[in-house]
Amino acid sequence: MDDLRELTGIVTPKKLEALRRRYGAYLPRDPRVKRLYDLLVAGKLRTDAEAMQAILGSNKHVLKFRRIKIALREYLHQMLLIIDLNLPHYHQRQTAYYEAYKQWAALKLLTGKGAHIASMDVAKSTLKLARKYEFTDIAVDIARSFRLYYGSLVGDIKQFDHYVKLTRTYEDIFHFENLAEELYTDLVIRYVNTKSTQTEVHTQAKASFKRLEPALRKYDTYRLHFVGRLMEVLIYTSINDYKSTVGICDKAIRFFEQKPYIASIPLQVFLYQEMVCYVQLRDFKRGEAAAARGMQFIEEGSFNWFKYQELFLLLSLHARQYKRAYDTYLETVAHRRFATLPDSIRQIWKIMEAYLYFLIETGKIVPAKPDARFSRFRVVRFVNEVPLFSKDKRGMNIPILIFQILYLLQEKKYGEMLDRMEAISKYSSRYLKKKDNYRSSCFIKMLLQIPASDFHRVAVERHAGKYAALLAKAPIDFAGQSHDIEIIPYEDLWEMVLGLL
Repeated sequence: MDDLRELTGIVTPKKLEALRRRYGAYLPRDPRVKRLYDLLVAGKLRTDAEAMQAILGSNKHVLKFRRIKIALREYLHQMLLIIDLNLPHYHQRQTAYYEAYKQWAALKLLTGKGAHIASMDVAKSTLKLARKYEFTDIAVDIARSFRLYYGSLVGDIKQFDHYVKLTRTYEDIFHFENLAEELYTDLVIRYVNTKSTQTEVHTQAKASFKRLEPALRKYDTYRLHFVGRLMEVLIYTSINDYKSTVGICDKAIRFFEQKPYIASIPLQVFLYQEMVCYVQLRDFKRGEAAAARGMQFIEEGSFNWFKYQELFLLLSLHARQYKRAYDTYLETVAHRRFATLPDSIRQIWKIMEAYLYFLIETGKIVPAKPDARFSRFRVVRFVNEVPLFSKDKRGMNIPILIFQILYLLQEKKYGEMLDRMEAISKYSSRYLKKKDNYRSSCFIKMLLQIPASDFHRVAVERHAGKYAALLAKAPIDFAGQSHDIEIIPYEDLWEMVLGLL
């Protein structure tokens, strides 16, 4: 169902209505297909079983429902080629992107039909667009088409030589762009389902970036520098060197600001990375400025919009702006496209929800109205809803484990807390080392002093003091852990914990 949710988010009822007014009826012939579309748009379906029940009155008609899904998918694909994608909020390059690829598709159809003269007219305008906005894949393909046209059909040696050189140049650029993408993806694949520090990535990133440096000096194309600078950023983020990362981001932002068009995607990505750095560096003013600037380039409901919201919530928590964090959470999870996000992203929001629940229960947040999401919170259900990160022992399982301790303490389930302490102590000694997740190790050891001191505040403070001192000596920006592991700074959490004793 996720693919259909994504498609209905693009082929919206508003766009279909515009098509109907302009061209006549453009609705599915089968009313069941239209019914499935309407329910998806309204966000009323989560599973195939629910959809079958709503449309066919039973969840046993699997084959019949599969045909309805296929019909809707084909219908949406057809509409996608007709609707106007040049929306007012798109920047120049976004608009050019859709136009160039539409023209390229027309060129391929004309070439396939043998309309060589007509195809060359389309090719000239498309190549001009591709070169201006640096769509290398289109440029290399059309340059090859011109090389063939002037060499084998027209016999123009001068034009043939020109397009031979142009083809070679773009093929070389295309090679390095693809190499950059392959090398970068080989690095980031390690981070998809884990947030643990990947120090071995540092060495590999340095070696991969060195392979690209000659090309980065020779060519200044969009895709090459976008991926290449992301790889350079990874050299430093892989070892949590946030001050150096800010410098690389600034360099990348200046490069893309000099383009003759608005390079919205790279700008929002490097501004996002600066936000990450400012969270860790505790520079909230600059973090908020980077967030505001980056949001100018983002379409609401896009994947990057959700990532910005996630980081802005984290920034708010670190800035002790808890109500703002709560409002950001409500705005995000209420968005109709939230259900289409990958599991790894939605599970991060589940972890955020848990910490917001703790803030509500401790009086740090006062909701404007009762919210069943928080009033019916169940810790066992929460753990079951974050299976990916529960296995990430050196990464996002850390805030999951810490929250469970906070929950038991807040609920005064002292017996359960005592029962779990031995397992938590073993976990800490096994997975949390000084070189990575050191702050988390210190904080968990502080929490372990609570039952050891019979839940008496003065005794807890005395026994946890040495670990609190070690925590204070380990600044968060060089703590050897991913930026999103420490949902709320441990110093702030500790004050809340003491308030519960």
